[in-house]
Amino acid sequence: MPHPAYLVVTAGAGILLTSLGATLVLVLRIRRLHAEREKALTRAYEGFARDMHDIVGHWLWLAAIKGELAHRRAKGDARLREDLEEALQAVRQAAHAVRNVSQACRRLSFSGEAARARTLLEGFGAYCSLRVDVDDLPELVSATLGTVLREGVTNMLRHSRVKRCAIELVEHDGRLRLTVVNDGAPRQETPSTGKAAGNGVNNLVHRVGELGGTVRVAGGTDGWFTLIAEVPANFSE
Repeated sequence: MPHPAYLVVTAGAGILLTSLGATLVLVLRIRRLHAEREKALTRAYEGFARDMHDIVGHWLWLAAIKGELAHRRAKGDARLREDLEEALQAVRQAAHAVRNVSQACRRLSFSGEAARARTLLEGFGAYCSLRVDVDDLPELVSATLGTVLREGVTNMLRHSRVKRCAIELVEHDGRLRLTVVNDGAPRQETPSTGKAAGNGVNNLVHRVGELGGTVRVAGGTDGWFTLIAEVPANFSE
């Protein structure tokens, strides 16, 4: 029969090993939780930066665009006062969006952006055709595709002399496809396709990617530019 002292030492060693094992598991769990928290914070910061670019940046650019439009119409035009007022409203909206980024993002919808895009382009004298074959989009899909359209139109007015534009949202092969096409883009020596550089499009790639979708762009020698975003048609929040 083992000596009582041996039993005590053995039991103590077992308890110590058990305690060390539990402590190690606890330490590893705490480290994992810290790592997950850091990743969550990083994602939150990145999301906030994207929201700031998509929302505030858009409204500030809209203010600049409206100011340019008012300048083109020059003095004596009866609509000048109205255009300047719209520019001021856009600036105020930008300041408001800084304080309400998440709320502003939730209010954004594809249908609203589509109607506004047509009005804005027609204000610049550009013809805009609009085809939407999909109804009742999930809120997140609607907001994401609305963001894509908003960014596309903003870049269109910044970088091209658009005269014709076509906006189309259809369902194809189990996916929703948004296509934005415009003329007046800077001509390239050779056609190019793929993901465009720049924070704006990179943000769109990330946003649409979170829904399991893709974004691609194409420009060529004919002065036409195409932006295509696709997301699963069966996406559910």
